[in-house]
Amino acid sequence: MTKFILHGGFTRKDNELNRFFFKEFLTDVPNSGTVLMVFFASRDNDPSTTFKELAERMLSEADGKDIKFILATKDGFLEEIKKSNAVYMHGGSTNKLLDVLRTFPSLRPLIQDKTVAGSSAGAYAIAKYGASHSEDVMREGLGLAPLRVVCHYESLELPPAPGAVTVLQNTATNLELVLLKDCEWKVFNF
Repeated sequence: MTKFILHGGFTRKDNELNRFFFKEFLTDVPNSGTVLMVFFASRDNDPSTTFKELAERMLSEADGKDIKFILATKDGFLEEIKKSNAVYMHGGSTNKLLDVLRTFPSLRPLIQDKTVAGSSAGAYAIAKYGASHSEDVMREGLGLAPLRVVCHYESLELPPAPGAVTVLQNTATNLELVLLKDCEWKVFNF
């Protein structure tokens, strides 16, 4: 069973919700374990500074565990997933992230029995369906978790397009609809 943690966005904010998110994300990572940090959605040309910042913040919530953090590469992605205990998908451009992830068929078996977290664009990639923030449409994610998700729900900084939320509410109603405000998160096991 895979543990998915969907995060509503803005993991870089230092607050109680994010501290508990990092703690939950690392709960099942063993001492001397490895976390793969996926920044394929990043709008930065060089995400290494954000990677280091988040790795340090996560490590501060690791209850003293010695954890190795690896920045994912497109060339080594499949091997990096195989060698990791947990995968974190950072936010940014959902389309950019999906374009990269869709080049790797059959990700589902590689994440089996791992913890996989996605923040904003990462959550949209994990879910079956997600809201768009720029158009009144929903977009299809990878479907790793059979969910519909809206990130940055009711956000003043980065709200989803209102029509996209309406479309999502009326589509695939057999799937749970997850509404996540900035920094909110929820755990699912599939």
